[in-house]
Order: sequence, then structure tokens, then C-alpha cells
Amino acid sequence: MIDRKVIIYPTADVLREALASRFLLKISDRLAKRQRVDVALTGGTDGIAMLRTVAASPLADAVDWSRVHLWWGDERFVPADNPDRNALQAREAWFGKLVEDGRMPESHIHEMPADTRSDEERDKATDEENYDVVNKAAKEYEHEIVKALGKKQAFDIALFGVGPDGHFASLFPNHPALRNHDKKTRVIGITDSPKLPPMRISLTVPFIRHCRRVWVFASTPRKAEAVGKALAGYNNPHVPSSFAGGAKETLWLLDKDAAANL
Repeated sequence: MIDRKVIIYPTADVLREALASRFLLKISDRLAKRQRVDVALTGGTDGIAMLRTVAASPLADAVDWSRVHLWWGDERFVPADNPDRNALQAREAWFGKLVEDGRMPESHIHEMPADTRSDEERDKATDEENYDVVNKAAKEYEHEIVKALGKKQAFDIALFGVGPDGHFASLFPNHPALRNHDKKTRVIGITDSPKLPPMRISLTVPFIRHCRRVWVFASTPRKAEAVGKALAGYNNPHVPSSFAGGAKETLWLLDKDAAANL
């Protein structure tokens, strides 16, 4: 059973400050022991707000970003310049400046593949064609993970937000993707997400659980019901975030409002 630790902060602002500091300090600690650190980022309101806090933190200057690699827990399968892309939002909120300043190599940014088809090709695509193209992209990302990480094949830190419906990554309530328990499948393509856009790429539960540290965070009253249900038990398909866990550490970091139902 996953050993969860829950930490509650008085406000969303304090939560973001604490999470950003924890993130930066843990990266620094890991870099003191090893040559590189691999972290998986998340999108969403909480995720992007946290990255803006990371960008503004004085602790960011203590990190050797040339030894840090960025990955994603999930992504919308849309064109690379689509504003809905988690990677594009994260670049604008935080790491784009690191790359511009020469502090982080562009080659260390491992974005999930984007949809490179034309508007006409997407409009005419059949369900089968969409399935094939998004799962091919998922396999490409999985290959990149294996190639980069070798036998390790796990991220040092994986960050995840929680949706009001209890989803995390792009794993939604009662969705077949949540039931993919094949440990050899690290990344999966999705064509029928109940939340737009319908086509997405996501890490699988087995791979997420293989990551060293998994930190789940949430704020605001609208997340309270989902957080309460997720932490009431384990592996509840109605509340996908109840599956979240890390190999060494599982943290749930919440503001007081999101923790109201605990």
C-alpha cells in the first residue's frame, strides 16, 4: 500500500511558495549526489502558477540547470503552437528564460510530441487514424524515456495536479487508460478524453508509481470533494488520483480549502 503524507497550508499562495521551495531544494540535494536530475512537470492552473513561483524564487539561482532534464506527465495532443499545450505554458511561465539565458540546454526539454498534421488532415481523420497517430506519438515518447534513462527508467520527481473530477495526468474517472497495468507500457495515447481536447498523451499508472517521488498538489474549494475521495482510499477508478504514488515518497500538498473534506 502506498504510504502517503499529507501537508496542508493555510492559503494557495503559501502552498505554491512551499512547493516551489521544496522542488528547488530537492533538485539541489539530488544534484549534490548525482550528475543529473529528471523531473516531470504538470500543467493546469495549479501547475503553471507553481512554475511562475519557481521562476521568481531566489532559490532557483542555486540550481545548476545544465544538469536538469524536464519531462511531462501528460500533454494535450494538439499542434506545438496551440496555447493549450502544457509545455508551451510552462515555457512561457518558467523555463523559457533559462533556455534563453543559456542556463538550460534546449536538448534537456523533453516535450511530449505535438500533432503535426494540417487542419485539413485532422478534420478528415477517422477514429482509427486518430488512434494510430496519437499512440505512435506515445510510443515515440516512451522510446525517448528509455533511451535517455536506460535501466533507471524513472523520474526523480513527478508533479501532478488534481482535477475537480479527481483525474490526474490525463487519466480520467473510469477511463480504460486507467486500467492499463502493463509495467512495460510507460506512455499511452488517448483519443476520447472527457475533457477537451479529446486527444492526449499520458504516463501510465505503473510508470508513475515507478518514479522516485510523486507530489500531488491542489488548491481552492472546487478541488475539495475530489481530494477527499482520493485520500479516502486507494485505487478507486472513480477517482484516478487515488492511484497516485511514488516508489520512495508520495506527498499530497494542499491548501486549507482543498483539504476541507479530509
